[in-house]
Amino acid sequence: MEEAYIELAEGRGISRTRSDCFAPTTRPDALYSLKSMDGVVPKLGVGAVRINSDIITWPKRGNNMRREKVPAAPNNRYVGLVLLFSVETGEPLAILPDGVMQRIRVGAANGLGIRYLARKNARTVGILGSGWQAGAQLTAACAVRDVETIRCFSPNPENRDTFAATMSPARRQGRSRRRAGSSDQGRRHRHVR
Repeated sequence: MEEAYIELAEGRGISRTRSDCFAPTTRPDALYSLKSMDGVVPKLGVGAVRINSDIITWPKRGNNMRREKVPAAPNNRYVGLVLLFSVETGEPLAILPDGVMQRIRVGAANGLGIRYLARKNARTVGILGSGWQAGAQLTAACAVRDVETIRCFSPNPENRDTFAATMSPARRQGRSRRRAGSSDQGRRHRHVR
């Protein structure tokens, strides 16, 4: 991931702005979304296309509207793929599940941000949210800093408690976890934000 960002910064990597197309569905509370983005890293010999085909709703949660994807495909699944191609032959190299790859990609990007932007002696991490992305975010933070304390806020206390309880023993070892009752508490007294 770091090499890909260097290639982009040096003008050798190429990426296209994300494209989102929305269309009505037969559901009055939902829209269809087709999202795509792509990039090429010649140094690594690959080009990739990310495609998501989603049903999107905006339910009200408390006083807020939240954008939510609906797992509407058979077996309650989301639909997203990453297609990887060779820049030498044009042939497909892999078809990967978007959800897993996106989680790893976002975690890695944040890990790089922490490596280069957070204080070297940062020991406390604040995480806002305890959903699908939270585990990769924490893994990346712990990979680049000697994290001792993790503060997690989630608008859903049950998700937050599950996240705190299910962290792997390797990540928990020697680290305290504190539940934050508000996003302000999640942000206070942490070194990595």
